[in-house]
Amino acid sequence: MCTGLLYKNGNYTYFGRNLDLQYKLANDVTVCPRNYVLKYHHLEDMPHHSAIVGMAITGYGYPLFFEGVNEYGVGAASLNFPGYGKYNPELEEGKKNVTSFELIPYLLCTCKNLDDAKKELSEINLVADDFNEKVASVPLHWIVADKNGSVIVERTATGLHVYDNPLNVLANAPEYPTQAVNFANYLNLTSNYPENRVAPQLNVPIYSSGMGTDGLPGGLDSMSRFSRIAFMANNSKAEETDEATLTQFFHIMQTVQQINGANCEKEGLYEITNYTAGANLDTMDFYWTSYNNQQIQGLHTKGLDLDQSELIIYPVGNEQSVKWIG
Repeated sequence: MCTGLLYKNGNYTYFGRNLDLQYKLANDVTVCPRNYVLKYHHLEDMPHHSAIVGMAITGYGYPLFFEGVNEYGVGAASLNFPGYGKYNPELEEGKKNVTSFELIPYLLCTCKNLDDAKKELSEINLVADDFNEKVASVPLHWIVADKNGSVIVERTATGLHVYDNPLNVLANAPEYPTQAVNFANYLNLTSNYPENRVAPQLNVPIYSSGMGTDGLPGGLDSMSRFSRIAFMANNSKAEETDEATLTQFFHIMQTVQQINGANCEKEGLYEITNYTAGANLDTMDFYWTSYNNQQIQGLHTKGLDLDQSELIIYPVGNEQSVKWIG
């Protein structure tokens, strides 16, 4: 399971996600430069395009991005969508037939803003091809964003749906409209000092700070995480600086992280937050932490040679980094 977020703080905007799985994947920080040839199953090869940075599996000779941002400030992230995601088994004439694992690079290579992405999505048919004989297609849905807002993309049995996403968050199943309606169950929560509304004529003691958040779901299930991060992100306060926004982004993501041992799947494996990744949509600077290394690591993407034709790959770094002071 996973959680995605577009965090806006004045003039600063960060986009990213937690990747939660019960096993490790061979993902690396990956930069796809402008002249790397992207091949598609049903579209023409794309030899020239926008540069992308994100986490990807690259061992198959193609960047399988989990999330990414491009040099124009558009971001996209895929999240698991079990039981609901249904791709079209047929190609559609007159549509751009794109597979699930191609959608992130396709959108980030062709779009300069969210309106571009909406237009492209209106012309896309998400087809059910596997990547290859070893890597099968899995049910996914996506959060796509720029600094002005985000949408949710879901292909279910009823077709392809693109939903405006004013909360700017995404978790896993069920579908986005159900998640958004469920959030209404928490309309009485507040970050403010609590007000006695249950019996205002009585002197009811306030025994703790934070009582306005009593009832905020604390579970690791997707509906709880969706509501929790929506509350945290939309009540967050930070100084309007890049450093403060970066720090706050990672604090918000920590509220929905999964620790080893807290969530056992039916196979007997424990789901954990493999990594948290986020990017400044203006600068394309990319940041991440891993389960075993909570120190924020960063990459000045635009300082690289983005006109080359080979992927630029950096290891995530899974060994704890401690800053010793004595």
